[in-house]
Amino acid sequence: MRSSTQKPAPAAREVQLERGMGLSAYARRQTRIVCVEGEVEVSETIMWVGAQPLRITRRLRAGDACRVEESGWLILRADAASARLQLEAPPPAAAMILLAQLRSWLSSHLHLPSGTAQAH
Repeated sequence: MRSSTQKPAPAAREVQLERGMGLSAYARRQTRIVCVEGEVEVSETIMWVGAQPLRITRRLRAGDACRVEESGWLILRADAASARLQLEAPPPAAAMILLAQLRSWLSSHLHLPSGTAQAH
């Protein structure tokens, strides 16, 4: 998971965790988790070693955010006090491919051939 301190997007799904509550949730790769209030522990399985999961755990405080590196199950836990989170799913892969194609088309059509001078 990568940490950052960006503001949450308005279309995010909100999750409220009461003190001592834990929640398992499936998240797609690149899902952004934002701690809006309180403090939460986020545990992510990054790989399996034999039959044992290898997990990384982060503690997010209000205003902190992280991204899920690989699709899989997360454990979200609020130990000391209640916490409010927002989960922002990444755009679908098809939308990302279309966006990349559009950027490529725009850059090839807006680029002036070398040796062409613009009149001022």
